[in-house]
Amino acid sequence: MKAAIYHGIENVTVEEVAMPECGDYDVIIKNVKSGICGTDIGAYYNGGEAAGIFPEHQFGHEMASVVYKVGAKVDPEIKEGMRVFLNPCLSKRPDCGLSILEICDECGAFSQYVQVQDAKLHYNLFPLPENVSFNEAALIEPFAVGMHGVNMGKANSSDRVVIYGAGMIGLCTLAACQSKGIKEVVVVDINEWRLKKAEEMGAIPFNASKGNLKEFLQEKFGADLQSAAGQSAVDIDLYIDTAGTKTIIPEVLGMAKNRSRLVIVALYHHDVTINPYQILGAEMDVVGSFAYANSDIEEVIEALHAKSTPVEQIITHHFTLDQINDAFTQARDANCALKVVIDHE
Repeated sequence: MKAAIYHGIENVTVEEVAMPECGDYDVIIKNVKSGICGTDIGAYYNGGEAAGIFPEHQFGHEMASVVYKVGAKVDPEIKEGMRVFLNPCLSKRPDCGLSILEICDECGAFSQYVQVQDAKLHYNLFPLPENVSFNEAALIEPFAVGMHGVNMGKANSSDRVVIYGAGMIGLCTLAACQSKGIKEVVVVDINEWRLKKAEEMGAIPFNASKGNLKEFLQEKFGADLQSAAGQSAVDIDLYIDTAGTKTIIPEVLGMAKNRSRLVIVALYHHDVTINPYQILGAEMDVVGSFAYANSDIEEVIEALHAKSTPVEQIITHHFTLDQINDAFTQARDANCALKVVIDHE
């Protein structure tokens, strides 16, 4: 089979490698579509070790596939030709000797075939409804990250939500909000092209480089709120940080109303100075959201089946596997690319 092999920074080749073996309890899936994740881009341009992507290994973890081969002792409900999504974090046995990052990020989305160990439906393989395209299914993994953040924030349809970041995860978080019937979602960024995409998907865009967010929110939703500590507040129920810049958390704490919630999805790589009294004064819930659970995947698939969100608009480019280096070049351009998809067939 063909597989993209990571050799180091800006050094990926497509090579002929051996097909994965299919044990009695395993399934081999054939990839149809694969998405390039921000983790993959970081590995390509900055080195992959921190993300569990090591030289001379296959990599990638966002994929939509069909079952190609089924082991002798696998549940007979899993059949050859079945359209599936793979949870990459559970693609190998927990005792395989790899970290969870290695299991996920070296799963092999940029390979034609992938081995799934201890294959089970609704554990690591999820059947796709017939009306869910492979393009849509290639978005399930990042969509599940957004859905998990929204679920960690206990979102409900009456909420007003602010999402920081109009990148891939921010827009997937927007889609997750929409799937729950949330109508008023403000997306904050400084990139006009990405904000335009958020607006096309139904969000209220705000360019943080061109104004004061607190003033914008007060003008739009009312300026007569105060927290229990007497701090001027805005009428937002839920904030979700997918951007990870150092000003975001202090800004949220500086305008939070009573009983509002903040979910941190972004992977921070620096310290942030805050005043905990602001959390106390607003009686805020502040929680972290890491990756996703299988329940989030199931909810995403149901949202795609129900066509409750325009999430497919996030896909901006398609490349073949042989063009993967061109695909990474394109994916790096934040002014015209969001989700870049590899078409295996």
